[in-house]
Parts: sequence; C-alpha cells; structure tokens
Amino acid sequence: MTGSGWWEGVRLVAGRSLSDGVRSRTMRIVTLVLLAIGLAVVYVPRLLSDDQPTYTLATVGTASEPVQAHLDAAGEAAGFGVEYLAVADEQAAESAVRDGDATVALAADTMYVRTDAPGAFPVLTTQAVIAQESAGMMLEAGLTPEQIGALAAIAPPEQVRVGPVQDEGRAAVGFIVGIVLYMAIMFSGQAIAMNVGMEKSTRIAEVLLAVLRPSQILVGSVIGIGLLTLGQLLALAIPILTAITLTDGLDLPAVAAADIGLGVTWFLIGFLIYAFLFAATAALVDKMTDVGSATMPVTVILVLSYIAAVIIVPMGPDSPLSTALSIFPLTAPMAMPIRWASGGVPVWQLAATMLLALATAVLLARLGSSVYQRALVVTGRRLKLREVLQERR
Repeated sequence: MTGSGWWEGVRLVAGRSLSDGVRSRTMRIVTLVLLAIGLAVVYVPRLLSDDQPTYTLATVGTASEPVQAHLDAAGEAAGFGVEYLAVADEQAAESAVRDGDATVALAADTMYVRTDAPGAFPVLTTQAVIAQESAGMMLEAGLTPEQIGALAAIAPPEQVRVGPVQDEGRAAVGFIVGIVLYMAIMFSGQAIAMNVGMEKSTRIAEVLLAVLRPSQILVGSVIGIGLLTLGQLLALAIPILTAITLTDGLDLPAVAAADIGLGVTWFLIGFLIYAFLFAATAALVDKMTDVGSATMPVTVILVLSYIAAVIIVPMGPDSPLSTALSIFPLTAPMAMPIRWASGGVPVWQLAATMLLALATAVLLARLGSSVYQRALVVTGRRLKLREVLQERR
C-alpha cells in the first residue's frame, strides 16, 4: 500500500470517528456545556461585580481643597469614588453618619465613622487631615508653598512584590489549564479505549481488518477522537481568549491568553503520549467490561502525574522537584503549563521539554501501535501485555 493509500485509509477511519462523535447526543451536550462555561467565565463576573464603590465624607461646611485633593487622588489610585456632604454643625455630622448619609464625618477635632465602614477610607481621611495640618504648620514655620509641595511630592519607596509567582492571576490561569488538560486527556483516552474495546468485542475490528491495516484503524481513531476533544477545548477556550485579548472584561494579564493557547498545544502533545497507551491496553481485552481494568495502569500513571503537578508545582515552581515534573514527559503536559504561568521558566527549557515530550510521544506511538496490531487479531480471550511484548521480540 502506498503512502497516499495508507493516509486515505486513516482519513476514512478518522472521518467515521468524527461523524459518530458529532451525531452523539452526549458529545453535543458536553460541547454545549463547555461553551456555556466559557461564556459564563466571561459574563458572570460582569453581572456579579459591583460598580465602583463610593464613600461619602461629611464636613462642617465645605471640605477643604487639600483634603478633597488627597482623597480624590487616593480614590483614583485604589478604584473608589468620594462624595462630599456639607453639614451645618457637629451634631448634623454625627447624624449623617448614623443615618447612613455619610461614611465618615469630620467636625472640629472629631471624626465619626460608621461601624460598617471599610477600614481603608477612615485611614485615608485621617491621612488627608494630617497632611493638611502639617502643611499649615510648615507655612507658619516659614516654608514656602513650593517647599511644602516638594516635601509632599517625595516618592515612597518602590514596592517590589516578592512571591513564588510573578503574577497571581496568571498563575491561577495556569493552574486551571493544568486541571483542564488532565480532564481532557483522561476523557479522550478513555473514549479511545472504549472505542477499541467495543470494536474488538463486537468483531467490528475484524470487518475493518479485511480492508484496512491495524495501524490505519488505530491512527484514524486517535485522530478522530483527538479532533473531537480539541473542538470541545476550543469551545471552552475561545470565549475566554477573546475576553482577555479584545476586552477588559476579565481582570487577567494579556499574557494569560498565550498561556491558554500554549495549553491547547500541550493537550495535543499529552494526548499523543497517552492515546496510544490507552488504545494498546484496551486491545488486550475480549469483553467491553474488561476495558477499565486493562487500562488501569495507564489511568494510574495519568492520575499520579496530575496529582503531582497540581500539588507540588504551585508550592514551589522553581524547586528541583517542580522542574523535574515539568520536564518529565509523562507529567509535563500537566506540570509545565502550571510552572510556565509562574513566570520563571526559560524559553529554552520550554522548547526542550516540548521536543522531549514529542519524541516520547513518537516512541510510545510506535510501541502502542505494535501492541495494538498484534492484540487486535487475537480474539476469544484476554491477553496479557507480557505475551504481546514477547511475541514482538
């Protein structure tokens, strides 16, 4: 069979898998649910988020310009608004706070604060009053307004946030990407295993083997189910990617969009690593009921890889153990997206890890295909992997 003829057979099998998946009610429901989740991630925070909080400062008479300027600048920096309420006397100021018309009230040397007022606003108000009084004392001491302004303009020390990750929001996205990739690889791998077990137990495989090679059946099934799962991932990811890159609807850095895109790439790599293992172990059975136990070793490896990735990597992205987990091919599809989102992974290390994972996928594909080809033609009993490997030798 020529190369073009071989790929034509693969295309036919992949097309059949895609067609069966599209017609499957479960597949359509899952895809719609994932799309709904993606849209919910974008729109629900907007619906639930409150408008910019606004606090009211009541003062006896009009609030002074320095106090207003100080609070307005603080509000612009911190994302809240300030309204000002002029009252007649101290009693009216206290009543304004008690009745809920003001958050804070200033009267002579007294500041009235609502019991449910956010702690930051009273502190900022106090700082504004102190700054005003300090400016007055400096004027009396002989400083010029320019000198006072220069003192007020002294910049505070530059703040450098230090932590295990560079951006908490981006790290959270990476963590979620790792979880989604695990679920996608697990579900797609199980789908391939069930498909292989069903075709062998119902003797459909024997019909297909009359016109196709085992390798064509296997590769076609992997491609078809992989494309279906990829489509579901895109249904989840595209609304989120759009919100991050084109709008400010999500409070996430723009680089998080690239992290999600990289996660899709890691799904393809991880899928190739595990898909052929699931298919090969499922081909050992003769009954559908045995598929779960036959694929258990692969499932355990995948579950342990996921647990190690989501527990160890976030705790210390730069630790030797996290680095090893993100490089080892079986754990890399879940661990590297999480570690990459921490912001501390060199690009060369990411590229080298992807190449190593791809090389591993190719080797496992060859091994899985060999086991699949030999096991698929043996019916009537459940095979042991040792038998097939010994025959391969």
